[in-house]
Amino acid sequence: MAQQADGSRQSPSTTPSASGPTAVPAPPPRPGISLSSTPPIAAVTKPPTFARVSRSLWVASFLAGLGVVVTGFLSRDSHFDRLKGVIGTMVPDGDATAVDGATAVVFLGSLAMLALVMAMEAVLLAVLFKRRLWARWAMAPVVLLHAIVTVITRDFVVAPGSEGVLATLLLAAQFVLAAAGLILLFLPTTTSWLLSERRR
Repeated sequence: MAQQADGSRQSPSTTPSASGPTAVPAPPPRPGISLSSTPPIAAVTKPPTFARVSRSLWVASFLAGLGVVVTGFLSRDSHFDRLKGVIGTMVPDGDATAVDGATAVVFLGSLAMLALVMAMEAVLLAVLFKRRLWARWAMAPVVLLHAIVTVITRDFVVAPGSEGVLATLLLAAQFVLAAAGLILLFLPTTTSWLLSERRR
């Protein structure tokens, strides 16, 4: 310490000079230790080409089947008149009310079955693309049921002759597209993609 003229001692100055070194600021406090860690981000595996093509075929099948349901429902009056004659020959002693009721049940029931089968396929397709392998096996019997419903719809909904050409083509297309989409789901690349979910 420097000594002043009166004999007292002077403590050294803590203020740095202009040419001297500056004081280093203290580091910020460390954050506390967290016991919970952020979950890892799951890697998104892109579906293979055949799986994407299969999905496109299924969507086209749904659109074709929806076309059959919509056009059939809009032209239901003409179909009712045709089916009344068919059902009337099967039940010659039935009254008009019973024939009308049976006609509505047969026609609307056929359209409802077709719509229900397509809805089941759409749900299973959505589940499958969440990489659930069991959905692929569940779709196989549904497609078989789809074939049966297609035949029933062809008999009761599609008009005979040239009037039913469009509905026949749509019915055939929707089933062929669904069957082709199902086959693509069983290819090795699609199987490997579905099984990779189990390895993660």
